[in-house]
Amino acid sequence: MRAALLCLLLLIPAIAPAQGLPALYDVTDVADNDTLNVRSGPSTNFAIVDKLPPDATGLEVVDTDRSGEWGLINVGEQSGWVALRYMVRQPGQPETGLAPNLACSGTEPFWSFSLADNTAEMKRPETTIPFTDVLIVPSENRTDRHALFADGGDTVVTAMIGRNQCSDGMSDRAYGLGIDLLVTDKTALKVYSGCCSIAR
Repeated sequence: MRAALLCLLLLIPAIAPAQGLPALYDVTDVADNDTLNVRSGPSTNFAIVDKLPPDATGLEVVDTDRSGEWGLINVGEQSGWVALRYMVRQPGQPETGLAPNLACSGTEPFWSFSLADNTAEMKRPETTIPFTDVLIVPSENRTDRHALFADGGDTVVTAMIGRNQCSDGMSDRAYGLGIDLLVTDKTALKVYSGCCSIAR
């Protein structure tokens, strides 16, 4: 049964953001006494929704505009656009692989699933489940999809994680990764869908 559901998830289409995203960036080439504007759209014609300090780091760029000159980031509970000429990609990030650290979540009911250094944890309203045995398998024919398997003893997780524009349904934040999570325990099989971030 689990194998059949996993096959169905492989057929779900994804609208992928630009190649190599999401990725973490740092602000660069902004004067110490200046800020980097975050705008409501990918151009200086759009309103400023926030400002970034010149030493801001670890900003997750989840997409770019068609020109590749503007990047979509999250600030607080909203998303906005920054000029990428003032951003530099942090070194050591995979262009096609899955980032080693993920924070995924969904609503109704609220849940979260986090991955850090090949260990994972799932939180649901009634329980927290740690996973120490985690396996990540890339798709054979798509660089933007990965399967994740996590064994927590009485609870087993099978997930498909793919690059696509994702919304949590609760805020105006934008995400570059979506997840479908199958949780199997002794009593039931449940499916959760949500979004993931690589920001620490």
